[in-house]
Amino acid sequence: MKRRNPYKRIRIGSIVRSEVIKDNEDRWRLMTPGGSFIFRVWIMGIVTERYTGENSYVGLKVEDGSGGIIVKTWDGRLDHFNKWDKIEVLGQIQISERDEEIDVFFTPDIIKVIPDDNWFLVHQLKIIQQRKQSSSIEVKSATVGGVELGIASIEDLKIKLKEAIKNYDTGTGVSYDQLIKAFPNIEEVQIDEAITELLESGEFFEPKAGIYSSAVDS
Repeated sequence: MKRRNPYKRIRIGSIVRSEVIKDNEDRWRLMTPGGSFIFRVWIMGIVTERYTGENSYVGLKVEDGSGGIIVKTWDGRLDHFNKWDKIEVLGQIQISERDEEIDVFFTPDIIKVIPDDNWFLVHQLKIIQQRKQSSSIEVKSATVGGVELGIASIEDLKIKLKEAIKNYDTGTGVSYDQLIKAFPNIEEVQIDEAITELLESGEFFEPKAGIYSSAVDS
């Protein structure tokens, strides 16, 4: 099974400018100025500060020219990263409240040193590409097997993905590959974008990596 990365490439400044709110289930969420939630993100930057504390706590302040965010772990995974390292981090936004103070930070699922500065340029180009693709769907063909797709936007695609989950899920979820095969005339990167938005909105969840189920009762 092909595994996907349900992470959205983003400039750190976009995280910094986002608003901390509570959703309908009283959970802290981070909402961009454009009104979308962000949870799983992919950043690149330079370590400008390093913090250590009790219980194997390590924090790294990572900046990319647009802003800075703290990456934290308590499991030793950040021990070999140092100030001025150029790093790539795929992980999850965390929000905590203590003494009426809201703390927004980042916990890594994948973190590594960037071997070549050109990857920063690639990252920025991918962000631009992602923005363009999120506004409209480029359908290679209007029909598949004589059936009209009826897909012209990310919102349309999200509706179709929810229908596909409902049709294909027998109780164990639906694989990423199944969803890709269900929409052969849609670019894979746009399916990724729609799945990511459904995960971030809480409408989809992953019982296992690369397996998706509906979090909303039909």
